[in-house]
Amino acid sequence: MPADDASVDGRRARRFRSRDLAVDALLDLLAEGVVRPTAQEVAARSGVSLRSIFRIFDDVESLHAAAAARQLSRVRHLFVDVVAARVKAMAGITARLYEEIAPVRRAALRAAPESAALQEQLARARGWLRSEVERLFELELSGLDPTAASAVEMALSFEAWDQLRSQQGLSVARASAAVTRLVQRALLVDP
Repeated sequence: MPADDASVDGRRARRFRSRDLAVDALLDLLAEGVVRPTAQEVAARSGVSLRSIFRIFDDVESLHAAAAARQLSRVRHLFVDVVAARVKAMAGITARLYEEIAPVRRAALRAAPESAALQEQLARARGWLRSEVERLFELELSGLDPTAASAVEMALSFEAWDQLRSQQGLSVARASAAVTRLVQRALLVDP
């Protein structure tokens, strides 16, 4: 490697190291209860000169943005855990519900083509499921393709449950695990 390339790589590495030190210092100060850390406090804590901080970051706002991004990367797994727990809870609730109503629901589905009242009841049940999906996973769905809500709704539907239990012969536990996995995938959550 030519000498000029080595010096550029060294400067770049120092810049990244200084950037990381400044971001970590800001997060440390915030964690210690300093509500509005100044650039001077960040410089003193990080060992990076104030001048270097402002060469690395355009302004204090961009330093804060970098710190927010770092903090999110540090705690993202906790958000995933929360979503995964909600998905598992919803799958468990629908499993208990569907196990209880399965014989009547199957009969209603068979008789619905000849019964406006049953069609209305089934439509109401599907509407309830859709509204629960949108309510429970509003935040997760807001950043996804609009078809994600439909995928989650389908995974949590009685029809999917009945397919897993009746056609595939899965136990309640295995069917719940399959539903959980489908919903997590639709929400792009990897537990």
